[in-house]
Amino acid sequence: MNVYIDTNIFDRLEKIDDLNITEKAKYEILYDLIVKDKISVPYSNAHLNDFHRGYLKNPAYIEKHLATIDAFTKNLCICQYWGDKEALWHRRNVREFFDSKKSDYNEEPQTWQDLIKDYPHMQLTMALKRLNPLPPKMRKAFKDPMFAAIFPLSEIHNTEAALIEDVFNLNIKMKSDYGFYKSLKIYAIQNAKSQPDLLKSIPKENKDVPPHLKILENAFELLKDNYTGENQQYSKVINTFIKQDFHGFKTDAQYNNMFDDAMHTFYASHCNYFITNDDKCHYKAQKTFENLKIKTKVIKIDHVEELLNC
Repeated sequence: MNVYIDTNIFDRLEKIDDLNITEKAKYEILYDLIVKDKISVPYSNAHLNDFHRGYLKNPAYIEKHLATIDAFTKNLCICQYWGDKEALWHRRNVREFFDSKKSDYNEEPQTWQDLIKDYPHMQLTMALKRLNPLPPKMRKAFKDPMFAAIFPLSEIHNTEAALIEDVFNLNIKMKSDYGFYKSLKIYAIQNAKSQPDLLKSIPKENKDVPPHLKILENAFELLKDNYTGENQQYSKVINTFIKQDFHGFKTDAQYNNMFDDAMHTFYASHCNYFITNDDKCHYKAQKTFENLKIKTKVIKIDHVEELLNC
């Protein structure tokens, strides 16, 4: 049985001897299942993203974190590599992977063209999408100054390729400006209330999405095959998780945290269980799996006894 555990669970396992009696008893169940090989626990690049943020603040703790991953996963790794059609299960030394990720973080592309420059098939895809105009209902959205500001290239060029580039640029901005993501959601709600005429042009098929998000729903649909270039399952899980966050319940203020939780959820979708104590991640992962009919069960450590009966 494969069990994906969040970074916060690894952290508590690392500190198991310092926990109070009640909490320690729960983690001892998980500890025993792992060390006795009753379950397999992988790590992913989403864990390394979490570690890297901590590393930037205080690098002194990183070796202990990596040692914990090494001990409990035996370097079993699941990772979605760019351009691959599915996530890869393999053995990869966590220290080597983290060191390579540090270099990647420093060389992260700042434009869409930089990102796809080494992938001819993606360049061809973009060339074709430059010929595809945006749907008329998307065009109507640009009457709203918020959408015009978010999608400037789309307003000018009116193509799916421009929309992809706009979303990539938006992703960069949200990563660098921690307050922008929260402000964007607030502004979206305010504009929906102040511009009711805009809502009349927005499709109503997806009833569980608030009206002010329908245009973004269309944008996500157009982009669903373009997050990794190949893996549609990755796109579905990430898109669904992000839309859950944008709905406003159990939302994250920082985009980086939210996106890494979405990645954790994607990797957990390959496992039988996902254990997280993060209320926000737990709720959105559960909703994501329900919407996509994924059988992975999301639990908190308080319900770890369920693993004993599997």
